[in-house]
Amino acid sequence: MISLPELNELLVANNCLHAISIQLNADGMAYDLSLSVSASEKAGADVVNIRFIDISQFASRDFGGGLTQLMHMNVNKMDSGFDRMRYQLNDLEDKKLSFYFSSFSLD
Repeated sequence: MISLPELNELLVANNCLHAISIQLNADGMAYDLSLSVSASEKAGADVVNIRFIDISQFASRDFGGGLTQLMHMNVNKMDSGFDRMRYQLNDLEDKKLSFYFSSFSLD
């Protein structure tokens, strides 16, 4: 598992969205979000796949109509006391994407 500062560096460096998907997790009790991003929109670019586990309060806007870039995504650790909402992801520049999640992994 990578650290939170390493995850934030990956998210800033890789702002071109290749794929986003939400699926019910294996135990059927929560949703996981998979995000595939790269540093370039060119075919063959190295893609980073990040899985956000047990997401909640998912919000998105202004996707599609050409290449979607998620500029300056940032993850903050929450001190809310809720186990299920340990982190929050936000697109700081355009506010295209935000959600809470409990953990993350690189696939």
